[in-house]
Amino acid sequence: MNLSSIIDHGALNFKDKIALVNGDNQYTYGRLKSATDRIAFYLREQGGRRGDRIAIFMPNRPEWIPIYYGIIRLGAVAVCVSSAYKQKEAEHLLNDSQSSLLITCDELLSQVPVRETIPTVKDIVVLENDRVLASIFKTRSTENEPFVAVDCNPGDECVILFTGGTTGVPKGAMLTHANILYTSQNVCYHERAVPDDVALCFMPLNHVFGGNHIMNSTLYGCGTLALHKSFDMDRVLSSIQSDKITRFYSVPTVFIRLLNTPGSRKYLSSVKYCFSAATSMASEIVRQWKDMFKLTIHEAYGMTETSSLVTFNHLYHHKVGSVGTPAGVVEVKIVDAQNNEVPVGETGEIVMRGPNIMKGYFNKAEETDRVLRNGWLHSGDVGRLDEDGYLYIVDRIKDMIISGGLNVYPTEVEEILFTHPAVEECAVVGMPHADYGEAVTAYVKIKQRRTCSENDLIIFCKERIASYKAPKKVFFVNEFPKSPAGKILKREIRKSFD
Repeated sequence: MNLSSIIDHGALNFKDKIALVNGDNQYTYGRLKSATDRIAFYLREQGGRRGDRIAIFMPNRPEWIPIYYGIIRLGAVAVCVSSAYKQKEAEHLLNDSQSSLLITCDELLSQVPVRETIPTVKDIVVLENDRVLASIFKTRSTENEPFVAVDCNPGDECVILFTGGTTGVPKGAMLTHANILYTSQNVCYHERAVPDDVALCFMPLNHVFGGNHIMNSTLYGCGTLALHKSFDMDRVLSSIQSDKITRFYSVPTVFIRLLNTPGSRKYLSSVKYCFSAATSMASEIVRQWKDMFKLTIHEAYGMTETSSLVTFNHLYHHKVGSVGTPAGVVEVKIVDAQNNEVPVGETGEIVMRGPNIMKGYFNKAEETDRVLRNGWLHSGDVGRLDEDGYLYIVDRIKDMIISGGLNVYPTEVEEILFTHPAVEECAVVGMPHADYGEAVTAYVKIKQRRTCSENDLIIFCKERIASYKAPKKVFFVNEFPKSPAGKILKREIRKSFD
């Protein structure tokens, strides 16, 4: 078994079909396989061996993809490092993963750690400076000696993805060949992917959403991946038209921006399927999107540790506000603090098991044992299941606010704020308070050409939810601190309290 068989399958059945498009740069499946094979040969000549951890530290660009599959083809482990990270952050991840080789590019040289600080890294390869490596991507030939993929065990890790780090230091989740192949198949099945699909990807490939859910599943289904370095409104709208995008993958903040961009509707005429991930989507945004674009925003529940898809909501019986039912053979249940399953409709921690669950955190046995118990992954998320088995995310356990001894889930308050006509984005956190312990505090970004006062929003919430849940304080912001995947970083907001 080898995850890079995805590329073999595409090249066998669709050799001359476009697999990857990035502006004027195009790769057919045949060319993508050729580049992947040549990368694997190159890495072997550099001393790479099965089980080695080889880090990719580059932004989204076409070369990222054959480098990723070439590492895996060798039987090595692709360590995916966010291009947003600065020197110290990258240093931590390279040391934490004990990577032996680092592949990067000119653009990130100022962010590459000093060699002495990353002792396990034997060599740093800069794409533009290595003539052999650079030449691999200049040729358009698909005729070269094939590299026979190393036959790995299903449980061998092939990728290390780092958790988002929104609540602490990122950890390296070890994902196996079986994990990612199963997830790719699961995504293709539930989204009814076909080779005619053209999927937009501006999410970072080092992230579970961009790399697993979008890239791997699109290529598994022999579709075309339209790759962007990042989200740029004008370029994305132009690409949707010129590349005839059929599958639009994004995060809530982008859906919100498109809703508030005049004339955006005309650009999405080719889009047949919309999907949102990375963080919960407010129900009000789903409703507004359906009204404006006549398209459903499909959602799922997943984590880095689950290789992506756990639940999916839903082609046939879509429930607004839910993240759907368990996908494939994945199992989900809700448990209390004593690990007892709770009745339908009651809240508790979401736990799951299935063939998509990570092997563990690299070199972190204690952390692994904490989240993987008796075959079940403990998510740290609070949720509930309804009578039809649909999952609803309530909040992160760590984000729950205890105000005056009462539990307040920020997501519930955010859902109310999103229904206010002036609110574009919001985040609710607990601010330390002498009397209440924590005070419900809202941070709000207002739509252009709209006005709203702090008191307006507090009253608006009190009219719709219990008074103790309503914000006691509202701060207005121009922008939110966000992760590369588009999640609002509440820990950065909380730092203002210190």
